[in-house]
Amino acid sequence: MNDIYDRRLSIYLNVGLDDEGKDIIKAKTFSNVRLDTTDEELTEFAQKYVALSSGANTKNVVADYRML
Repeated sequence: MNDIYDRRLSIYLNVGLDDEGKDIIKAKTFSNVRLDTTDEELTEFAQKYVALSSGANTKNVVADYRML
């Protein structure tokens, strides 16, 4: 089995609507996330980040793993 050597967390934020009424999505990616971080810890961090992001609503949260 391959070992995980890199982990990133991406948070996609819905920051409003454009002139055509479509969602405006902004992404924030955190690199070098500790490999031993649990899904619950990542979710808690994402919720706190969203709360601090000027009232933007989370669209999607993605944890990305790279394998050797």
